[in-house]
Order: sequence, then C-alpha cells, then structure tokens
Amino acid sequence: MKHKAQEFLKHPLIYGSSIVVIGGLVANFINFLFNLFMSRNLIVSDYGTLASIVSLIGFPTLILTALTPLVVSFAGEYFVKGQLAQIRGLYLKVLKFLFALGILVFLSFIFFLPSISSFFHINNRLILLLADFMIFLAFMGILNLALLQAKLAFGYQLFLSLLGAVVKLILGILLVFAGFSVTGAVWAMAISGFVLYIFSFYPIKFIFDKKLISDSIINTKELFKYGVPSALTLLGLTSFISSDVVLVKHFFNPHTAGIYAGLSLLGKVIFYITAPIMGVMFPLIVQKHGKNENFNNTFILSLLLVLIPSIMITAVYFLFPSFSILFFLKKSEYLIMVPYLGFFGIFMSLYCLLHITASFYLSIKKTSVYIPIILGAVMQIILITFYHQTFNEIIVISIIITFLLVLGLLLYYPHAAKKRF
Repeated sequence: MKHKAQEFLKHPLIYGSSIVVIGGLVANFINFLFNLFMSRNLIVSDYGTLASIVSLIGFPTLILTALTPLVVSFAGEYFVKGQLAQIRGLYLKVLKFLFALGILVFLSFIFFLPSISSFFHINNRLILLLADFMIFLAFMGILNLALLQAKLAFGYQLFLSLLGAVVKLILGILLVFAGFSVTGAVWAMAISGFVLYIFSFYPIKFIFDKKLISDSIINTKELFKYGVPSALTLLGLTSFISSDVVLVKHFFNPHTAGIYAGLSLLGKVIFYITAPIMGVMFPLIVQKHGKNENFNNTFILSLLLVLIPSIMITAVYFLFPSFSILFFLKKSEYLIMVPYLGFFGIFMSLYCLLHITASFYLSIKKTSVYIPIILGAVMQIILITFYHQTFNEIIVISIIITFLLVLGLLLYYPHAAKKRF
C-alpha cells in the first residue's frame, strides 16, 4: 500500500502538478505581499496608476500565451528524440517572429504614447516607457518559458516564479522607501522581469551552440498549420469565461453587472485551482505522443484530478453559498447571488473539463478541435444576446453548451486516441 502511494506521488503528472501548484501559491503570496505593501505605502492615486500599468502589461501577455501550445508541441517531440538542433532551429525561427512583432508593438506604443497617457491619466512618461519595455520583454520571454515547459523543467519554472516575485518585492520595498514612489514600484517590476528573463536561459543554453545544425528546415507552413488553430482554440476557450461578463455589463445596470462579475470571480476559483493540471498534462502527453507511448492513463488521471476538486468546490458552493461569498468577497450586498452560485460552479466545472479535453487534443495535434470550440463560443454569445432576462438564463445557456462540447469531445476520444501501442 505504501509502495503504491509512493508510486502515485512520483507520477510525473502528480509530481509536476504539485510543484506548479505549490510554487504558484508561494509566488502568488509573495506577489500579494508586494501589492499589499504598495497599497499601504503609496497614495491612492499612485496605487491606481500601478494597477493600470499591471493591466496594460497583462493584456498582450494573455495574447502571447496562444504561442505556448505551438512551441511546447513541437519542442516536446524534439526533446523526446534528442533533436537539439531542431529545437535550436525552432527557437530561432519563432524568436525572429516574436522579435519583429515585439519591435512593432514597442514602436507603436511610443507613437501612441500621448493617447495612452491621456487614456490612463498617467503623466509620468518614464512609467509608460518602462511598461513598454516590460511588454517587449514579455514577447521575448514567453518563448523561453514555453521551452522550459516542453523540457518538463517544472522545478526550474518554480525557481523562476519565486525569483521574480522575491526580486520584485525586495526592490519595490527599497525603492519606495527611498522616495521613488510608484516609479520605484514599476522599476522593481521591470528589473525583476529582466532578471527572470536572463535566468530562464540556463536550462536551454544549448540554443547558443552554433555547432548544432538542423538536418532539416523547420517548416514555417507546418508551424502556422498548428499555431493558428491552436490560437483559435485558446481564443474560444477564453471567450467562454469572458463574453458572459462583457455581455452582462452591456445589458444590465452597473450594480447588477458588478454582482455577476463577483459571481464569475468565485466560479473562476475552480479554474485557478485546476489550471496547473492542464499545464503539466500538455507537455507530458506531447512527449508520450512523440514516443508513440500509451497516454490514456495520463489523460484519464488528468480528468480525475480536474473533476474531483471541481465537484468538491461546487458542492461547497451549493451547501454553503453565503459563507463562500462572504469569505471571498466580504461584502453582504453580494449575497443576492446565493441562488446562482452552485449552478455557476457547475458551469465552471464543465468548462475546466472542456479546457483540459481541448488541451489534450492539441497535445496530440488534433487541431480541428478549434471548430467546435469556436462554434460553441459564438453560440454562447448569440444565445445570451437574445436570452438575458435573468442570471439563470445566462448560466443555463453556458452549462448546456459546455456540457454538449465536453460530451462530444469525450465520445470522440476513443477514435482520436487510436495509436500504434
């Protein structure tokens, strides 16, 4: 029994997920301390400026994550076969694209700097230039992080997360106490991002070896053939948990829209807790697929690791809705959403199953999964546009569409997973 428990804990999915979850929790706590310190030591207007900068940087970063499945999928198979030259070739090809795109965004940001300054009410141009630098850094850094994921370097990813968070916190405290206020806080973010980028090269330093010459040219057409459907799949998945909030904001008054936003936030707790499973499963199955190994157990275990906590949290939302709302949101005015919380938990649980199932199909290069995902996302928008009298209508629409998609993708699984085992 003890031996089986040890084997279970050593399973790459369990081990990798544990590292990502624990590391993420610690890093997020340190980031929380950074925000807590800034909220207490900056004047309200300066803290608002800092929050705007974080949002400004975050948006292009979300777009860049669409490249991660592309890099992980191809690099994962190259790592399995020991084809370091191919990885170097892939890295240089994608880097050229990201560098060109990053420069374009960087220069566009500078060109529109007066408009951005006016829109966010930030007169300090240095802060905006630092934000521009961090966005460019994100374009460069996403490739390194994707390679680390493909390499299954979960421990080093944990190290980077902690390093960036600690450097940002320490520098932020020192610079704010030195009198640099919000500029010091933004400098701390920029420097920590640069430090993280430099350290991210260590496990993949072989890409600088010019002796590695690929025996075949990296097919750009093949990259686009995988990358575009992959990006569309992630776009559709993101739409499922953002379009409803946007449409409610449009159709309802600000107070009611705020209540729904709180409901959505509580629902996303399920996603945040299960998301590391998806991040670990993807490169594992990519490598198993590349080795022509059986990946059924890994996928089934991933589904269970997502399903079990999702059911548990949803059950808590049904049994203790008032406690859950007050625990997370603190304000009693949110208690109006008590009747909806459990059902929203069902929607988010189905969404998490949909997300991991779609990720599985991308990991074995069944990219046509984007078609039902996009159609489902569009259907959700259309139906909510016509039927939005109550929260119940909106939630039921989301539940039905995600359920049908999950059911369809799981029914297709036996056919899609046919391998030469």
